Amino acid sequence: MLPFFLGCAKNHHIPPAELVYLGFSRQSANSYQLSFTADADLLNIFKPEDSPVGGLLRCSLVGDAVPNAHSSERYVAKGLISSLAAGPTVSPFVFHSSIMFVENLNQGRSQRVLQAQELRELLGARQSVPCVYRATAYGFKAYRSGVLRIPTADILRELAVVPAVPATDRGD
Repeated sequence: MLPFFLGCAKNHHIPPAELVYLGFSRQSANSYQLSFTADADLLNIFKPEDSPVGGLLRCSLVGDAVPNAHSSERYVAKGLISSLAAGPTVSPFVFHSSIMFVENLNQGRSQRVLQAQELRELLGARQSVPCVYRATAYGFKAYRSGVLRIPTADILRELAVVPAVPATDRGD
């Protein structure tokens, strides 16, 4: 007989949401906004009584498979998501994520932000970057959405955009 704590995570029986790319734009020097739709309310995948922990959109910059949340894959993009709607909506749900492109160091224990030239080198030969939203709740197996693909051409276009400097930072 297995001890109680081994293998006790419940299956959530929630099908992977279909994610559809809408757009990509630069927000600041190191932050980019990704917009997409989903056929499920990703922010409420788990009910409050399921004790949701949180979720994260994660993208692979070097492989075609999307890394899991505990992966030590070296080059990733990641960010929290939020809803663009002010209240409850119907499908499709519209979301955005402020993502950063990072290099994981020390088996993922630390990270550094990737610079534009590094991103150009990593993404130059790719058609798209695969992303998955992953959410967790206490006592449940992790939820993973379907794959969202960001066109590499859109990322490369935004790397050329110079972020605006807020008026308070200009020294005026």
